[in-house]
Amino acid sequence: MKQIGFFVLLAALFFCFSFAGQASAQSSRATIILDGQSLSLQKKDKVEIVKGSVMVPIRVIAENLGLLVTWNPSDKLVKIWSGSGDIKLTIGSSTASVGDAKVKLNAPPVIRSGTTLVPLRFVGESAGLDIGWDNAKKVVTLTTSQPSEPWLPPSPTPSATPSPSPAPTPSPEPTPTPAPGTSPTPSPSPAAGGQIKGIGWSDGRLAISFIGSLIPKTYAAANLSRIVVELPNTSFDPAFSTLQSYDTATQSGEFAISDGSNATHVKYAVTDDASKTVTITLDLTADMPYSAYQETDVESNVYVVDLKPTATPTPPPVNPNNGKKIVVIDPGHGDGDPGGIGATKKQEKSFNLSLALKVEKLLKKQSAFQVVLTRHDDTFIPLSDRATIANKADADAFVSIHANIAPGKPTVRGTETYYYTGSGKTLANVMHKHLVQATGFNDRKVKYASYKVLRETDMPATLLEVGFLSNATEESILFSDSFQNRVAQAIVDGLKDYFGVK
Repeated sequence: MKQIGFFVLLAALFFCFSFAGQASAQSSRATIILDGQSLSLQKKDKVEIVKGSVMVPIRVIAENLGLLVTWNPSDKLVKIWSGSGDIKLTIGSSTASVGDAKVKLNAPPVIRSGTTLVPLRFVGESAGLDIGWDNAKKVVTLTTSQPSEPWLPPSPTPSATPSPSPAPTPSPEPTPTPAPGTSPTPSPSPAAGGQIKGIGWSDGRLAISFIGSLIPKTYAAANLSRIVVELPNTSFDPAFSTLQSYDTATQSGEFAISDGSNATHVKYAVTDDASKTVTITLDLTADMPYSAYQETDVESNVYVVDLKPTATPTPPPVNPNNGKKIVVIDPGHGDGDPGGIGATKKQEKSFNLSLALKVEKLLKKQSAFQVVLTRHDDTFIPLSDRATIANKADADAFVSIHANIAPGKPTVRGTETYYYTGSGKTLANVMHKHLVQATGFNDRKVKYASYKVLRETDMPATLLEVGFLSNATEESILFSDSFQNRVAQAIVDGLKDYFGVK
């Protein structure tokens, strides 16, 4: 009987200690509150006290501030992309770089379970945040003030970092921004999500070209004059690094904007390997209204962040009473939308523009024609704007120039031409006859397609797919000057034939 009583007592004690242990573990888990909102933390996101300093996960804070963070595992370097001086922290080092300044940290950054922890106080000083730490409740509070210039670097002197408070309440201190600490993962196939082909800025618009599917989360970062686009389940296309600035080690890149607009920088990086999230930020000099939309047509899908949503494209002036036929030549794609990528990584947008400029030059020699180009340089023009340019010019014909691709089918070759309306079919048939003779490629016929530039133009319109960039032989030929000159002449001859011009 005594033995039974002993085991009952032992079980009761075990239950009590187990419950107490669970309660202790739960109470030790910290909470991070930003502007009154509790941040969502993963299991690995913990707050620790190191050498009397409160250390917080940088990734969580940065993501919620709309900042971009990259991680270079070989150098153990964390880089926080900011508009007022990029911040660099090295795991194990007590010195951080803020722009050109060196800043002493009370405690060096550390990695815990793949998450980078940094001093809370440095977060506040670097990001202009009011910070607090409730040691009893294990609560970190962050409050955004209203600074005129966010991300002012802290003083580079050691005294700028206050000494920690005596135990048991340590002094706060990490840095605000997304948390690195993960290793690169291979790009998924387009079917598994999206792959970014290009990123560009033109005429007040950020254009993100992609294949596959995207589910963007776009928002303006509070008090930071920055627009953020988060793209989960997304990677960079393998050819991306060969087309524009991109560091494969940090999976990041950037480019400056110097067109006199309110935009200053575009930065992009893989910010979360676990969810394969790509984050793109557009830095501004002031808060700006914007719209965001997706375009799907021909070889590219494009996600657009438009700072000029009400802007109406203005075509070059034309004289509709001079008896000339007004022809709009539309070089497809442009800037952040490269179009198809060829067998040797040549970009369709370059072919389209090169050929269109040759056509323009020839048409200007024809007294019967007045020619308008939708773009004369490497610029992104939304599809609707291309149609609007033609409609406002009161054009008599619209010809969109493209090159084709067949992903995974490098042997596919040939020339094909598209139309949408009945009048467009008549134009397409005439243009295709001359085009096939000039290219010498397989005749893939004239086809119907509901492309936006064909649907929204008020005049006869056609889209020419001159050849296949994905076929190595045709790609090489397409970029030949002699070939382009021959095709340009064929396009002019086709227009003369269609309009009955001798």
